[in-house]
Order: sequence, then C-alpha cells, then structure tokens
Amino acid sequence: MISIIKLTQNHSDIPRVWELFSEAFHDRARVMMSTILNSMSATLYGIYTEEVARQFAGFFVVLEDEKILFLSFFAICPELRSSGIGSQALHALVEKHRGRQITLAYESILQPSDNVTRTQRERRRAFYLQNGFHESQWYACYNDIEYAFACSQEPVDVAALKQMFRQYMNYEANIYAYERLVI
Repeated sequence: MISIIKLTQNHSDIPRVWELFSEAFHDRARVMMSTILNSMSATLYGIYTEEVARQFAGFFVVLEDEKILFLSFFAICPELRSSGIGSQALHALVEKHRGRQITLAYESILQPSDNVTRTQRERRRAFYLQNGFHESQWYACYNDIEYAFACSQEPVDVAALKQMFRQYMNYEANIYAYERLVI
C-alpha cells in the first residue's frame, strides 16, 4: 500500500527528494527541476509506503494546466525499485486525476545517450506501457537528449504541451512526429 502526499518546500523530506533526484537524473536536469519547482503550477508529491511505518519511497513532479498534467520527474528509491511501488504510485496519480490526460516523456530508445544505456531506456518505456500509458509518435529534443511522449489518454495534446513548456519552463519546445516504429 502506498500514499502520495503533496510536499511543500519546507517539508522534512525535501533533502531526501534532492538526494534521490541526484541519483536518478543527469546533472543537466537539475536546473530544469529547480525551474519547474519554482513554477506556480508545479506540484511535488512524495510517495510513501504504508506497510509497517510510513517510509519515503520516491517522488513525482507534476505540471498542470486546465487541459493536461505533465509528469516531468518520477523516481523511486533504488532499494525499492522493481517492488511494484512505482506501478502503484503511477496508478494512484492517474486515479487522483481521473478523466484528465497525463502526459510524460522518457528518453527515446531511438537515439544513443551518454547518461543511460539502451536497456535502461527500454525498461522505462516498457514500465510506462505496462502501466496503461500509450506511445505516441511525438518527440522533443532538450539539452541534446531526445524524449518520446506517452499519455494516459490518446492522443497527446501537442498544443497544450507546447504552451505548458513555454509558460512554465520558458522553453520553446520543438515537438516533432515520427512514424510509429515496431521495435
């Protein structure tokens, strides 16, 4: 059993969030996370297990506007990965925002990357697809890393994504389409 709780900047688990963030994401993402968290529309959720006592298990950072939610960061503590907690947390987030499209981006498996192996990227992609997200043909490049978009409800609202990136991340997203590939 897990719970997701909205965290404020002065919550006692914020140092744990940043520690996990440093372990799970590349250095270039740190500036983006700070920018997003300073945004009025960003929500930081802590993920907690409730088995014996409340234990910090990970976090989400979600941007939202009237049309969509964008899951910009999602990490589970290394010792709890592959235990089902990530799936439970993702399902809890979808349930909490039932009826709204949740969009996310993961590193494309089509392009080499310095920070993770192709196998790691394939596992992330498979995780989201196994948990009910749908692949799209939409991609974006940020800091020389290509990201693929997936969503909880098809189709991806590209116009809303571009608006969200422009407004909250001060980034003019170049979102482009590829034909769906069978890999």
